[in-house]
Amino acid sequence: MTELTRRSFLAAGAASAALIALGACSSSSDDTKGKPAGSTTSSLPNPKSAPFDTVVILMLENRSFDHLLGWVPGANGKQAGLMYPDLHGKLVPTLALGNNTQACGDKDPSHDWRSMVKQYNGGKCDGWLSTQITGDHFPIGYYDEAQVPILGALATNYTLFDSYHCSLMAATWPNRFYMLCAKTDVDETGGSFPTTLADRPSKIDLAIFDRVREAGLTTGYYNWGEPMTKLFQSGRYDDITYPISKFYADAKAGTLPNVTFVEPDYTTLAEFLGTSNDYHPHGNIGVGEGYLADVYNALRTSPQWERMVGVVNFDENGAFYDHVVPPVAIDENVNPNPGPHPNYKQLGFRVPCIAIGPYAPKKIETAGPYEHCSILKMIEWRWGLEPMTARDANAKNLADALDFGTRRAAFELPAFAPPANTQCAHPSVELA
Repeated sequence: MTELTRRSFLAAGAASAALIALGACSSSSDDTKGKPAGSTTSSLPNPKSAPFDTVVILMLENRSFDHLLGWVPGANGKQAGLMYPDLHGKLVPTLALGNNTQACGDKDPSHDWRSMVKQYNGGKCDGWLSTQITGDHFPIGYYDEAQVPILGALATNYTLFDSYHCSLMAATWPNRFYMLCAKTDVDETGGSFPTTLADRPSKIDLAIFDRVREAGLTTGYYNWGEPMTKLFQSGRYDDITYPISKFYADAKAGTLPNVTFVEPDYTTLAEFLGTSNDYHPHGNIGVGEGYLADVYNALRTSPQWERMVGVVNFDENGAFYDHVVPPVAIDENVNPNPGPHPNYKQLGFRVPCIAIGPYAPKKIETAGPYEHCSILKMIEWRWGLEPMTARDANAKNLADALDFGTRRAAFELPAFAPPANTQCAHPSVELA
């Protein structure tokens, strides 16, 4: 079955061994393998006295932990030396992608939920190349520190989560719905972005925006186009949806909302052409690094920095390999639409997640599992908000990893000149 993506839809219209060498896929902790993820006891302060009143989430696109940050010293990452079967069953090694930071000639790995079931392969986590129908080995490639100097600098100078999973073994839209609602009624990313309320795919009527506003707090969603907020049929969040230019102005003025979401450019055309800044293939990850630096510097120099918790994460692994078997979560989601549906209890593979800000210590957080709903749990804990579903009610609180007794000075990024943002020479449906 051919995966229908936003980019392939647009282009079609425009163009008329389970870690075989090492034994088995491993869990981040033998104590959590096969058990539900859940909150644990912690030494958090009274949330009313927690010294932050701004939470900023920058969610990037479609890369796994091992793929981008498996090189980090002391982290549970694996890069060179792993072996996986190719389309013909022959074992091939993971490969360093080096400065091929756009990979226009390789296929964007299939990351619909049915493909991810094949990649998961019953917990063996060895099916990465079984869905790569072009035969290239892009899904088991990886980058080193030299290719991700900004992400790497943040990962090694703030709090890097060693056991942070995407919420679902599924694609962008369902994972982003979990980030906003702790549930989804949409299982795949759509082929085209809706232009009318009636075309919007989600009938979910409760998101974190509602909880925040009910508490008399402010919230906002800054975007480049095609925002998640405009996938809700209610239209209730259109009024807190802003252009990306306003994010920089508000950060400088110190007027960012209490709960702020800022997005990269993952619009359909940008992703198809390879000009996105979201790390999604075939966008150049160096361009993504430049955007990450811009957002971080806007936050670092904002008057709100001293009372801020920032989170940089990725919505899903994009079908790039990761050696840790995902655990399950407590979840009661029921999708009212016809099935089949993904297993909503099954967390997805690990993705990079970094907490930044004055209360994010320089460390690798080895506890877990954390996931997108862990951020919701932190927001709810901080302001006494009622959980929306069983998922966020039982998620591990992201604040568990923070240190509210020590205020750190902001880390200054190394000098970085991003590459020119150029499109792929021959974008095609076959590689999208």
